Amino acid sequence: MKFLKWLFVTLIIAAVTHGALLYFGPSLIMSMAMGRISSAAGVNTMLAPPRPTAQNNTIVRSSPDLLYNVCVYDISQKPLRISAEVPPGTYWSVSFYDLNTNNYRVINDGQATAGAVLLVLMKAGSTAPPPAGAEIITSPTERGIVLFRTLINDESRLTEIDAARRLAKCAPL
Repeated sequence: MKFLKWLFVTLIIAAVTHGALLYFGPSLIMSMAMGRISSAAGVNTMLAPPRPTAQNNTIVRSSPDLLYNVCVYDISQKPLRISAEVPPGTYWSVSFYDLNTNNYRVINDGQATAGAVLLVLMKAGSTAPPPAGAEIITSPTERGIVLFRTLINDESRLTEIDAARRLAKCAPL
């Protein structure tokens, strides 16, 4: 009988632990990543880390064939203005992640036909007027990460591609 009680208590603890990890895990993981990134650049500011290597990896599962820009955002007070040049002739994308690690919007070089993007990231219900020509993106959470990826498709273009990606900005509106 003692064994059945012990087994029942163990199963209850396991179920509660499993549920708590499923519920709190994504936001805990994202908070840790955001803390690590914002300690290097701050919040609502663009970080352009060097090309990833095994020694300087800041982005989870990064590729040495890509250059990254990352902006930890907090739009609780003001919307965020995001601008970037899209380098021609290579893959480029910007992805938006909420506090629960959900990717809720992606724009790539095929969609950014003007050679540049101007985006305004705001929380639901925000009424701030966006700049002319800006695309509005509504975040499901007030905090999260904006991640840019640019492919180095030709090593001889590395300087040109890196210069274009360093023009990316994110700042409160």
